[in-house]
Amino acid sequence: MIPWTKKYEQKKATDLLGQDLAFYKLREAIKLKRTVLIYGPPGCGKTSAVQVLGKELNLELFEINTSDARNKENIEQTIGNSLGQQSLFAKGKLILIDDIDALSGTKDRGGLPTIQALIENTKYPIAITCINPWEDKYSKLRKQCMLIEFQALNKEIIFKYLKAIAEEESIICQDKELLDVIKLSKGDLRAAITDLQTYSITKIFSTEDKSERDREEDMQFCLRKILKSKKWEETINIFDKVDEDLNECILWLDENLPKEYNSEDLKKAYSYISKADVYNGRIRRWQHWRFLIYINILLTAGVASAKKETNINVIEYTRTMRILKLWQANMKYAKKKSISGKLAEHTHTSTKKALRDSFPYLKNILLQKQTMEELKLDEEEVSWLKK
Repeated sequence: MIPWTKKYEQKKATDLLGQDLAFYKLREAIKLKRTVLIYGPPGCGKTSAVQVLGKELNLELFEINTSDARNKENIEQTIGNSLGQQSLFAKGKLILIDDIDALSGTKDRGGLPTIQALIENTKYPIAITCINPWEDKYSKLRKQCMLIEFQALNKEIIFKYLKAIAEEESIICQDKELLDVIKLSKGDLRAAITDLQTYSITKIFSTEDKSERDREEDMQFCLRKILKSKKWEETINIFDKVDEDLNECILWLDENLPKEYNSEDLKKAYSYISKADVYNGRIRRWQHWRFLIYINILLTAGVASAKKETNINVIEYTRTMRILKLWQANMKYAKKKSISGKLAEHTHTSTKKALRDSFPYLKNILLQKQTMEELKLDEEEVSWLKK
């Protein structure tokens, strides 16, 4: 059976609904042989746009997914060969490096620095896709690339896609059922199409968020293995089973350790987590990704070996609320930075300087009606200032 995500993939520019401006920017950048970093949520058309553009501009597309080739040797071999070979039929070339977020795991061996070096030495346009380009490890990559944002698809666009597929496949379903699928997909067109194909077979529409549930269950399993296991050797590769960033793994352990370990064991376990956190910061700062394996060992075997005895009680592990607090802090900073940017334009200074030197002293002045109108502050910014 052909997956419907393949059968109904976007093949023409007119199929890429909801991304007109982003696709225009991408086309112009590729024509100029620029390197672009395309970012946006899953299933919004990032990869499809590059594939469509390759056909439209008659370019030979060389595609690499970093989930499959994530170390230095594999990337150099795959992309390096593509850059060095003469294109078939004397065509131009377009290099697609898909899903660069996959390089954040412990299996990465210098993949990101290798890509950065290849960018500096290529004469062909390169398109790189990712979900979140604002992580510290991408700081150099952002400077090398033109950033193009693909927005999450709104429900009207996804509904139009699903409705057309349902009619093509002679599926009888209510609009409300399609809307439930769309709500669950969270803007991910691929996920919505997959759920529709599942319904065509089972005649049941799932309303459960499987991806979130599965991640929770996987993490629960990993924590039980680490915190309950009597053999630390069995835990070393356990986090390879979860689709979570190491930072989140640290937060999960931090939240649930006190439920399992006593005071002395807890002290020892936290010393391993503390070292892992320090090394994590250094690795991301210096881009030495091959050392991530040592963080993995500290968080798994290190924490597992810290206990003298295993807690026999059954514990329900919970997600930390610190992530929410970090998000709230980031949102607060984003508002300050946004307002400081508008202030900087009127005071002929940099955003950084306005944020540091001017904003703390001008907050009350910014609330004056004339100042708000002159800076064109939006409702959210005004509301935040009044808090």
